[in-house]
Amino acid sequence: MGFLTPKTPPPPPPPELPPEPDLGKAAVMAEEAEMEKRKRRKGAGSTIVAGALGEKATDVTTSKPTLMS
Repeated sequence: MGFLTPKTPPPPPPPELPPEPDLGKAAVMAEEAEMEKRKRRKGAGSTIVAGALGEKATDVTTSKPTLMS
């Protein structure tokens, strides 16, 4: 009866379990990321946009007229 059974290799061993998460290290990394975000956000309100001041980017008298102007 040996010729009727399929000759398949045995399945591979199960993978190792992942290590337990280090919650203390994760909390420190999250706090550092939050501080970096705040540092970058600090100067975002001081940006001046030319369009907000009512200035036009191109002079209408020297440029070709378009459908938008």
